[in-house]
Amino acid sequence: MTEPILVVDIGSWALSAAVVLPDQLHPVREPVTGAPRWPGSATLATGAGRPRLLVGAAAEQARDQHPRQYVDGVRRAVDVNAPIWLGDQLVNGVELVSAALEAIADEARRVYGPIDRLVLSAPTGYRTHDPRRETLVAAAAMAGFPDAELVCDATAAVLDPMTLVEVAEGGHVLVCDLGATWSATLAQMQHGQPVPLSQESSGSGRDIDVMLTADLRATLAEWVEPAFAAGGDTSVRANLHALDIVRRLKHRLADAPEAADEVEAGVPAYRMDRRMLDQLTEPATRWLIASCRAVVARAGLVPADVAAVLLVGGAARLPGVGPALHVGLGRPVTRPADPEFAVMRGAAAWVRARQSRAVPADPPSWRVEPLSWTIPGGRGRLVRWLVKEGEAYRRGMPLAQVRTADDRVYDLSAGRAEGILLEQRVAVGGMVVSGAVAAHARLEPAGAERFQLAKRHHLRAAGDWLLMPDRRTLVECSRTGEYVKVRAIDTAALVTELRPGRGAGRPLHAQVALGQGHQLALVTWDADGHFAVWDVLSGRVMASFSDVHKPDAVLLNEAEWRLVSTGEGAASVGRYRRDVATVWDLATGARLDRIVGEDLPKRFTGYTETSRADAFATEMESPDGRLRAAALDGTLSVRDLETESEVFRADLAPGRRLSTAFCHAGRHLLARATDDEGTWVDVWEVLQPA
Repeated sequence: MTEPILVVDIGSWALSAAVVLPDQLHPVREPVTGAPRWPGSATLATGAGRPRLLVGAAAEQARDQHPRQYVDGVRRAVDVNAPIWLGDQLVNGVELVSAALEAIADEARRVYGPIDRLVLSAPTGYRTHDPRRETLVAAAAMAGFPDAELVCDATAAVLDPMTLVEVAEGGHVLVCDLGATWSATLAQMQHGQPVPLSQESSGSGRDIDVMLTADLRATLAEWVEPAFAAGGDTSVRANLHALDIVRRLKHRLADAPEAADEVEAGVPAYRMDRRMLDQLTEPATRWLIASCRAVVARAGLVPADVAAVLLVGGAARLPGVGPALHVGLGRPVTRPADPEFAVMRGAAAWVRARQSRAVPADPPSWRVEPLSWTIPGGRGRLVRWLVKEGEAYRRGMPLAQVRTADDRVYDLSAGRAEGILLEQRVAVGGMVVSGAVAAHARLEPAGAERFQLAKRHHLRAAGDWLLMPDRRTLVECSRTGEYVKVRAIDTAALVTELRPGRGAGRPLHAQVALGQGHQLALVTWDADGHFAVWDVLSGRVMASFSDVHKPDAVLLNEAEWRLVSTGEGAASVGRYRRDVATVWDLATGARLDRIVGEDLPKRFTGYTETSRADAFATEMESPDGRLRAAALDGTLSVRDLETESEVFRADLAPGRRLSTAFCHAGRHLLARATDDEGTWVDVWEVLQPA
């Protein structure tokens, strides 16, 4: 990394930024106040010409004139994934975030010169393919950074050099980010990078401020209430000033020495003490401890499996949170210096640790070479070609015959390399001249000598195939729920079979899923809304339940072990009937929630029609790291990583989606695709030289 890169952490109500150089990290300070953090606020400035967005301290200075055109946090519209009102205008998340990024980038360029690259932090709750991530990318592009990159804030927090948290490969760490939004994230170290596994969040930070504001209004009723009672802009302005006061006091009290039990605002005369702050924080702290335990349990772990708990964010300074977490979880709690900058510093470390973004072209898996021979006497007449165009040949195999002037016939052999004859340049009866090109061939790579693949099985089913996460067994499932078969990979032998049967004349639907404790389960349902959850290995029914409406869409969440079914219900608005979504607990069969609305399946993130536990992928390395299999455009390619050569290629499903996997020991390679007749799996044995 040699070029300067702008790193921006967009928090819920504040922003921090820095310019990253190979050996330095330069903070980008707010130009009005000189503070290292930018207020994450924006206001719509009206005046001569078109309305424009002001951000940071400039927005806070202008808010008293038009308080209804002010928002406390430019990320607010992104979090709710909807535009918000500033005065009488709707402003979306792209406009708000891009205005903040433009202001930060202008200040960074003014101080440090040209900057063309940007890295943004993204909340862990913004999962892959989340439209909110697309909003951040679009905002960066509008601000002049079309190639901006996103880094998860939990990942960045762990990488912060000041956290001093050392987690071994495969180890786990809990990240508690306490800003306006409080979140608990479990991350695992994979290939030297922390990867988030599960996360929960709540608006605890804002809730605490709301309660403090209510206490201020009650304590200073004579000073505050007339402004609130006035209504209109005066009331909004009074609320914003009250929030400013309680936030300043909260931060001062959190940073004060332990001997200082209370702080005072001055004008107005309002005091805040540690006891009151601890009381108001206690419900949020209890939620945080419970959420930490929940995300750990969701990964099949216990708190003792976690290496450390990391506290970051502005509210990490609250004095009672760290000790409460230590007691509640029994794990060491670490809080870096200036925890509100941990994500920004970690994002900078993430940038420095990255390799060059340039991706070199793959070395050719084969090469085309001309074939020429030295003919006795200098030339000979071609008698015949022994290998047709497009045919493969082995090393040393005769490719053609020529007759010399003395009527001797010579075999023109392939030499040391094997390949495919692509083009015959000389016709039968023509002259083959010494040193002249007589043909072109595609030479196969030398790696073919190191590995060979022998096809062992072709398995076909009318339903779906799933490879278990441990890559030891294949699961075949009928889409109508007639059966589930578990097969061994090496022999294709049947390990176990479940046949739940059909209802009386009512066809079943089914979905295989990995339930609690990585237990293989089958969820079946019929057209009338009767559901059952089966343990595939034991054949027992684990839960059953019935819905009052007929399901037209069924989605599962394996992480939370829940099911949602949607269909047209009895609920109506006027003359229009509305869809109903019902959420069920698959462990107990209990109904958890019922929601009425439109486009309901889109509201349930983490719910899918197929199992996410499937181990098939478009690309995978063998367990020993010697081979890489890739499925692209229906073609399966296997490369020897040591020689960078292709050892196997097969056009298995032209124009169709293909996926592949190695078994747990790397001795078998699998490929899966779907055609007009159903879904099939091919299994090859990987043969290595002795």
